[in-house]
Amino acid sequence: MKNLVLIFGCILLTLSCKMKKSVDLILHNAIIYSMDNDMSVFSAIAVKDGLIVELADDNTILDKYKSQSIVDLEGLFLYPGFNDSHGHLSSLGQSLNQVDLRGVTSMDQLVDRVLQYRQDNPDIKYIYGFGWDQNLWDIKKVSNSTLNSVIDDIPVVLYRVDLHSVLVNNKAIDSLSIYPGCKSIPAGEAVIEGGAFTGEFLEGTADRFRSVISEPSEQDIANFILSAQQECFKLGLTSVSSAGSDYLTTKVYKDLQDKGLLKIRTDLWISPDKENLDGFSKPYISDRLRIATLKLFADGALGSRGAWLLEPYSDNRATYGVPVMDSLKFRELCNWAVERGFNVATHCIGDAANRFVLDEYGKILKGKNDLRWRVEHAQIISPDDLDKFGQFSIIPSIQPTHATSDMGWVADRLGDRERNAYIFRELLDQNGWLPTGTDFPIEDVNPLFTFISAVFRTDSNLLPEGGYMINSALTREEALLSMTLWGAKATFEESVKGSLEPGKYADFTLLNCDLLKAPLTEIAQSKVIATYVAGQSLYSLLP
Repeated sequence: MKNLVLIFGCILLTLSCKMKKSVDLILHNAIIYSMDNDMSVFSAIAVKDGLIVELADDNTILDKYKSQSIVDLEGLFLYPGFNDSHGHLSSLGQSLNQVDLRGVTSMDQLVDRVLQYRQDNPDIKYIYGFGWDQNLWDIKKVSNSTLNSVIDDIPVVLYRVDLHSVLVNNKAIDSLSIYPGCKSIPAGEAVIEGGAFTGEFLEGTADRFRSVISEPSEQDIANFILSAQQECFKLGLTSVSSAGSDYLTTKVYKDLQDKGLLKIRTDLWISPDKENLDGFSKPYISDRLRIATLKLFADGALGSRGAWLLEPYSDNRATYGVPVMDSLKFRELCNWAVERGFNVATHCIGDAANRFVLDEYGKILKGKNDLRWRVEHAQIISPDDLDKFGQFSIIPSIQPTHATSDMGWVADRLGDRERNAYIFRELLDQNGWLPTGTDFPIEDVNPLFTFISAVFRTDSNLLPEGGYMINSALTREEALLSMTLWGAKATFEESVKGSLEPGKYADFTLLNCDLLKAPLTEIAQSKVIATYVAGQSLYSLLP
């Protein structure tokens, strides 16, 4: 009798296994924040062919599905894959292979790092660097005098952290054959003292110094993108919007996509150069690459006083900043986008730049719409212009870490206008949603810093205590939505990613921390344990 019972039990077990549906991956024993409309929480998920099949409790999933890959997550926290809605992927990769000037606290320290780089690379024909910020220095004066005294035989080109200004030595200046007062330098784009260049240049003139260094080859650009992609995976990013791409770089992205090497889901914005406008004149959309946005600029950056303001800078009454595109050209490019089914994303820092773009957008959009045209940064908004975001359904795309990076000096630039800056809550209220990003490599690529800056309004050192302008903070749920579902919505992809629901991409970020409940100190110390795209583990600390 016992043998019969045992045989019958084995038969039932065999039949049960045969009845289970086969899937590619099962993750269970987790806390899964789906970020769906009901903010549902599950413990297990099944994946097949890169898509989510079902979410439920452990028993339901394990009883219903079988897989050769079943992972016990031991209580870790699973989120929709994080989405950075404004970064620079190839620039991030390039920044990993040049002089890193982020965090230098003086001109002397900047020069020391440059000299060390040359010592480590004695055969180089030029020096390229990135990341300095004079607002971190006790003496904020930017000058190439010391740089010239130690390196005068090869060009030195060092971009500020916002990429809107550059410090160069005289060798680099000579290579462009420019001089104080020459007509090829627009007003305000060269800093001149005593009739001589200081070595600092802004905006378009700053960009001209890129020609001093060797142009990267297609293989260089591909290597930059692939290096940046892996860096993003290490930090839990599965999707990025990469802001601004010339024709050659756009071609490289397309080639990487065609070869199956582009794993991170990339929303690539083309720059308005003629080759791009001719060569990519209609949207291209695949599961890993979207080319359907035109990137424009209205002004520069606040730190270098290139942001275009309605009133003069409080710490330099001689300047309003730098508008970089006239209305006729801007309107022409916006119409190009409308005619070809592209949406538009425009860099706007200052209140004058934001007013200009909101009004120009409004002339085309006319009222409520679902084109999802974007204002990138939306840093300083005149109260008279705030309602235009809602009036014309314009999406403010914000980078919360800009607020906590700038907070130590922004009052110097703006005075009382500081109250109109980094108003995340007020911008969210306009349309009920907004995307967030970092603007990497200008800011750290880590999306957890985005969450901390948005919710707690502190920097990565958890300062200031109590937060900076805390009344404009987002809630935890809003910040997480801005990094997931709302980020997907900004690129018209909310039906396929951004939340964990059946039929959507199996893109996950696994953390050892509960972002919706943990204290700030715990979030600041949390780690990405694994990153999945289409159910494939592309970074993992799991055993």
